[in-house]
Amino acid sequence: MSTRARPTIADVLKIKSVAIVGVSSRMGYFWVHSMIQWPHDLKLWLVSKGEQEALGRKVYQSLSEVPEKIDYAIISVPYKYVADIVKECATKGARGATIFTSGYSELGTEEGRQRERELAQIIQSLPMRVLGPNCMGLLYPKLGFAFMPTVKRGPGNVGFLSQSGGVAIATYTGGVESGIGFSKVFSFGNQIDITASEILDYFETDSETEAVGAYLEGAKDGRPLVESLKRFAAKKPIVVLKGGRSQEGTRVVSSHTGALAGNSELWAAAFRQANVPTVTTLEDLLATLSVFSKCPVARSNSVGMVTISGGTSVIYTDLCIERGLKVPRTSDDTVTRLREIIKDVGTGLGNPVDMAADYYQDQTTSEVIRLVGADPAFDSVIVEADVHNIHQIATIMDALDVMPDFWRSLAKAAREVVETHHKPVLVAVPEVAYPEQRTATWNTFVNEGLPVFRNMSEAVGALSRVCQYYRIKESRLSG
Repeated sequence: MSTRARPTIADVLKIKSVAIVGVSSRMGYFWVHSMIQWPHDLKLWLVSKGEQEALGRKVYQSLSEVPEKIDYAIISVPYKYVADIVKECATKGARGATIFTSGYSELGTEEGRQRERELAQIIQSLPMRVLGPNCMGLLYPKLGFAFMPTVKRGPGNVGFLSQSGGVAIATYTGGVESGIGFSKVFSFGNQIDITASEILDYFETDSETEAVGAYLEGAKDGRPLVESLKRFAAKKPIVVLKGGRSQEGTRVVSSHTGALAGNSELWAAAFRQANVPTVTTLEDLLATLSVFSKCPVARSNSVGMVTISGGTSVIYTDLCIERGLKVPRTSDDTVTRLREIIKDVGTGLGNPVDMAADYYQDQTTSEVIRLVGADPAFDSVIVEADVHNIHQIATIMDALDVMPDFWRSLAKAAREVVETHHKPVLVAVPEVAYPEQRTATWNTFVNEGLPVFRNMSEAVGALSRVCQYYRIKESRLSG
């Protein structure tokens, strides 16, 4: 069968039945736990020569014993059996499969590379598509399809593709804790069939995906990937974390997925040319995706800030300026209104709005957020949710019981700004102390659909990257 006649990614995702081949108690029935944790209507078939039952479910001894056709397979068997299992999956009607098994080009040996070439030839001859080998494969929250257990189900508008299974797991897990919802996540490993560029081309036209994140280590042929990045970024935002930027990192890449990391300067130039924001940490990747997925597009890079300290106000202003954001003065009309409600000595109204002790009054702070959000001088707002200060004062005033209401009031005011004025509102919850109280506060803002960050630097960096992306995109469209 020709390559052209093989299923597309969209075809592969039409899944109603899944077979897990290689079910094993040695992994604690990892894949079974993953696939049964969320309610769904998928038929699940378990296959293993060494098991009779797993988590109360029947285990078939071979794929041929499964009484119905399958749509997708998760293959977790030793590499010497993979080729035969792939053929059996195609015979059972599977349009797609994840090959979790490793032992191919990532070994760095000629034997591993030859094994991978032979497997690729077999797959190319079959009417099915494969993610991997050496990968976690597919995660599709809307469908109930998962590649790791004990995680929240978080459907949404962010797509993610990753050369690394571990990065895919960390990104999804951390993302849903930040309130990011995912359309689909693809971990593609050694990409002997489905490649990063094909996944990007799929996401470009996927109506469920509005922004994409990617962890890329390299490619056997970088040109198609760069062209896909250009096409994608011209339509939708994408954020890339590139692995293998250093000489040592390049060495690790070759032993991880067998990819060619390539020259870091060439990759950086390609990303700039394609208008693709890049980051160097998973935290910044999630921070930037959070703004892209949750916020309206800012009309400019002018930001207003609500803080509690004069000293931190100076620090945050410097951060903004250094990252290319503007920190204009609060408009005269807003200053007049702020003076009516902010009375404490030591406050500053010029932007950032430094509230000092007036911050401790939830009605006051909530109204300040609304006023700053309404100011035409600001096209984005960053709110500092200073949990450690508030917790300390609430403790000595015996007012800890009202803290949930305090933060809910601020969160609702911030949400109101987004909905009324169509401006991004970002919330920084600094990791200073009191992790239990900080987590509760974090979740309060997440529940209002706001992007939340571990510190102001993370928020400022994310906003800066997003503003720059839209500025360049608009200039290219108008030019």
